[in-house]
Amino acid sequence: MEEKKSGKNHIFKKVVIVICLFVSLFFISAGIAIGVVYNKYQLDVDALTSLNNGVKVYSLDGEETTLYNTNRSIVEIETLPEYVKNAFIDTEDKRFYSHPGFDIKRIVKASLVNMKNGSKSQGASTISQQLIKNALLSNEKTYSRKIKELVLAHKMEKEFSKDEILEMYLNTIYFGSNAYGIENASQIYFNKSAKDLTLNESCCLAGLIKSPAKYSPRNNSENCNERKNLVAKFMLDAGDITEEEYIDVLNTDIVVSDNIEFDFTYEEEAIYEACKLLNLNERDLINKKYEIITFKDNNLQKDIINANNSVIAESENSKNIDLDSVTILANLDGHIKAYYVNSPYDLHNMKRQPASTLKPLAVYLPCIIHNILTPATQILDEPINYNGYSPENADKTYHGYVSTREAISESLNIPAVKALDYVGTIKAKETLSNLGINIDNSDLNLSLALGSVKNGVTLLDLLSAYTCIANYGTYRPLSFISKIKDKDGNIIYSHDDYSVKSFTDEDCFLLTDMLKDSAKTGTAKRLNSLALPVASKTGTASNGENNTDLYNVSYTTEHALITWIANIKDNGLPNNMYSSVEPTEINKRIFSQLYQNSKPIDFEVPSDVEKLPYDRIEAEENHRIVSPTTNLPRYILYDYFKSSNPPQDNNITNSIGLTSELSKSGAKISFTALKSKEYVVIKRTDKEEVLSTINDTSKVIEITDKDIFNYEEITYIVKSDDLYEEITIRPKDYLINLINNEITSGKRKWFV
Repeated sequence: MEEKKSGKNHIFKKVVIVICLFVSLFFISAGIAIGVVYNKYQLDVDALTSLNNGVKVYSLDGEETTLYNTNRSIVEIETLPEYVKNAFIDTEDKRFYSHPGFDIKRIVKASLVNMKNGSKSQGASTISQQLIKNALLSNEKTYSRKIKELVLAHKMEKEFSKDEILEMYLNTIYFGSNAYGIENASQIYFNKSAKDLTLNESCCLAGLIKSPAKYSPRNNSENCNERKNLVAKFMLDAGDITEEEYIDVLNTDIVVSDNIEFDFTYEEEAIYEACKLLNLNERDLINKKYEIITFKDNNLQKDIINANNSVIAESENSKNIDLDSVTILANLDGHIKAYYVNSPYDLHNMKRQPASTLKPLAVYLPCIIHNILTPATQILDEPINYNGYSPENADKTYHGYVSTREAISESLNIPAVKALDYVGTIKAKETLSNLGINIDNSDLNLSLALGSVKNGVTLLDLLSAYTCIANYGTYRPLSFISKIKDKDGNIIYSHDDYSVKSFTDEDCFLLTDMLKDSAKTGTAKRLNSLALPVASKTGTASNGENNTDLYNVSYTTEHALITWIANIKDNGLPNNMYSSVEPTEINKRIFSQLYQNSKPIDFEVPSDVEKLPYDRIEAEENHRIVSPTTNLPRYILYDYFKSSNPPQDNNITNSIGLTSELSKSGAKISFTALKSKEYVVIKRTDKEEVLSTINDTSKVIEITDKDIFNYEEITYIVKSDDLYEEITIRPKDYLINLINNEITSGKRKWFV
């Protein structure tokens, strides 16, 4: 028995030893792995601290605009009131001063929530981790990135004090409205330095960073106040403010400054473009301390901000809705002179349905190129059905025959669909491609005529396309940047005014001239009061229930301008925003400022385009564009035509079918009159007399002359400005034959 017990104990000891070896090996391996991982990731101290230097962006006149934590936007933590620091700590990281860079309790809690939900949505990032992520890492939600974040946060805690980390954090985080760092945010939202923030304002900014768009004090005041009050509650619970101070925050609204001096929308786009040009990410660009010289005109930037903000404010007040808008102004060299986004959302990659702004580009330009349409060509606006596709005009009515010029000016849908069906979607896609707009093959259907494209179009691409038309077919991509310099002042990029001739002068001129009518009498007629030679096109996109997007694109011989308005939050506009009134009004105010001292010249008529006459009656009654059949001004219309596609020769014969018929009562003269001509009917015997003058009629004319039997011969003449016909009768011969016929009537006739 003792031997058996001894044997069992021996086996048990072996098992324990093996388990201990495995456990030890596991912990040793885990320790080694942790050590390898820990040593794998190195803290880039220079990159972390160089955020305080940032990138510098200059307007064309050399005025420096600082962005992304530049020297002017740094704040030292010692200068901030305690409640500013506490607002962020109590909201974002309650154990900030006690943890080693990461919070085990929060990590465990978040992990359990994520395991339960099967996602990675629940975060547990400390202030230290947020700083590492914002300064050194990407935003991807992966476990490897999270491990790297934890390691670097812990290493940073060893390298810097808590106050240094908090200072870097406050100078780095994004507050929306293009505000990076608390100093910029204080200036942009409250027009004051961060050291002068009130407790109420501090709670606002601390609550804002969770979702700058959702809690924006400028665009979502209700959400902002709720979040601000929640931050105050966190501070009260932490014992960092009194009950009285808490109540004061609850009863105090946020007042946002309308100071436009701190708008950085242009600079943000310039930095985005610089990253693409240099193939760098934004952080690397900033850390390299580059200087960017742009094409920005500071005065024009202020003009478009003022015009945009004033119209949007007027509309929001009257329609009780939050609107998003973008306005871009470029010259015809492709240099963007001003750019403004009035929205809490990130819109620089935005693609939207271009609506009717695509009609001139995808439909009418290819039709003009291939000599299918002229400005005067008549198109029947009627109910249509193409295999179940039955579009309607915006006004739900049909207008009968309209000219191409009228169809564009009034932005009619049915003529555009008919024209696209005639020219074909392949030619439309080719034309758009040459304008810098690429569409999907799935877009090759007739709804393309109304601006329906699968992937949408960017505002920059749309403006580039219209700039090409304004440039008589020379395409130039739009650009924000003139030069980029490195930290030593060396030019590492210089803008090349690349251009390619995509279309002929005459094709683009004809389209421009029709778009000028849109600005005079059509959907953009609000611009007519400017008394400028301006071409314009409006557009209204819909989701089937509500309008979603409003556009106006306008251009002169010097500048091109686009304004877009939508309501991204609700994805729909109110019913009383049914046209492009607001974007057209914004563009009108901008052009009014831009050209208050000197007006642009008119568009020059190319040598291969002529203003030619065509027949009004044929156009109105037979819907043909043919050369005139008269010299009478009231029957002649004029329009521009390419030399290669003039009005057709009038193949209507000038013969009027002049006939005469004699009877006992006299002579009846008959001929067919045309409305566009004036006819004079003359009777010639031994003298001439005018029997009648006929005009403004289109019918068979019959004139009876009873005084004929006193003459052996009478000649009747009908003449107009380009016609002369005559017919002769012999009344006495007719009378003799008549008498002979009556004498021999009923009697046998003899023939020799």
